[in-house]
Amino acid sequence: MNGANAKMTRRPTTEVGDIMEAVKLKHASSDAMQKPIGEILGSDEIDGGKRRSPDPNAPIYGELIVLGTNGSLPCPQISSKMSHSFILRKQARATGVSVITRDPQDMDSLARKSTHTVTMNKTASNSTVTEYGHDPSTDLFQIGRSADSAIDFVVVETVTGLDGQRAYKGNSTVSRYACRIQCERRPPYSARLYAAAFDTHGRIQLSANAPMWQASTSDYDGLTTNGIAIMRPVGTFESGVSPSAWREVSVMGNMLKLREQRSSRNPGDEMPEETNILTDGCLIDLCGITLMFRTAIGLAQGPSQTILREHRRALNEKSPQCAVNLLTLHFRSGSGVSAVSADTITDLDEAVSASSREPWVYLRCGHIYSQHGWTAGPEESDKYRTCPLCREAGPYVKLELGRERGFFIDDGPLSHAFVPCGHITSEKTTRYWLNVLIPHLASEWIPRCPFCSAALDRNTPTVKLIFS
Repeated sequence: MNGANAKMTRRPTTEVGDIMEAVKLKHASSDAMQKPIGEILGSDEIDGGKRRSPDPNAPIYGELIVLGTNGSLPCPQISSKMSHSFILRKQARATGVSVITRDPQDMDSLARKSTHTVTMNKTASNSTVTEYGHDPSTDLFQIGRSADSAIDFVVVETVTGLDGQRAYKGNSTVSRYACRIQCERRPPYSARLYAAAFDTHGRIQLSANAPMWQASTSDYDGLTTNGIAIMRPVGTFESGVSPSAWREVSVMGNMLKLREQRSSRNPGDEMPEETNILTDGCLIDLCGITLMFRTAIGLAQGPSQTILREHRRALNEKSPQCAVNLLTLHFRSGSGVSAVSADTITDLDEAVSASSREPWVYLRCGHIYSQHGWTAGPEESDKYRTCPLCREAGPYVKLELGRERGFFIDDGPLSHAFVPCGHITSEKTTRYWLNVLIPHLASEWIPRCPFCSAALDRNTPTVKLIFS
């Protein structure tokens, strides 16, 4: 894809109302607004239309994690189907569908009931319809911006405001019915990705403006307006992994090279040797939101929350010192870092003490201090300082612990941070993510911090932490 010329079609602001429900959000009860976001665990707690909640002990196909969510949603939940991650679990009854091939010599195929359709309108008077029927061997999961009953997992873009706070984006480029994933109900529980999702009437309709062609593996195929891109990493997280080239997946599940422009009507070249099967670490870009797919096996072999807590304790056991304020720095569990848990703070003095012990880092050199009043020149500010130890000038930010274990590549010590956000993770994790290119404003592909989606610094994307 030519990033410099890439374009994408923005969807009308009115469509965002299908999920954002701004009026409801303003008038929501205080109890609903105060519900802890961390309580949202995934799809096993989400009512996906007529689907009932599956057995919590049922096999897990995998997990979808939203990039930029460090273990919780960055904004208040505005749909019961929203979460920072979604569990794909075997359903009590099969929910999948498969293409119906009518054969005059096969009475079963003729008698098979059509439950879903894909209609491709080549012209105003010429269209092709592909029928789908119930498939007892698969489960279907659907993702999109719409909150109607056909969608299992709701995703909405966020943007960072001038105040540094994240908010939901008005002009969304994510489709209301973005994509669907079909999982085999028997081992090895393969999951396949398809562009577009069925609506409440079981229909997918591509207009005459959508890219369409007669495919080699199906009668007709097509792409959605802004497309669904997929990146399947090479290797495994345990033995070594590296990113690969991005591809686009079609409505019928075929793989293609990226279009020259994101919303171009000319599809990329078909890649018949490649597959739409999701592997551990796959990235799925919905043109505005990027999801990471982790298999159950991959998560089990990666670092657990217990290991991450042990790494945090290891940092605290070093008793890192601030050489300026002569304080012992502490990392606490949760979204931030401080010496004292918020639950135990009883007065203002204690709160100030906790804040004064929060670790901050000079991003050019990696030296760690607490927030202090040191300045070496009139042009310096609270977030741009000269390190008092090595005299290297650069951004000065508070450190944040990376908490989403699905983004970690290994269980190594917490020794590095992303620049410019200051999220702490292992060295191997930083090396992997700085080489992963993710769509940015549909004009280029850039590396991002997986924990907050901040664009990494072009010159110094990561820094090794140096404790006193």
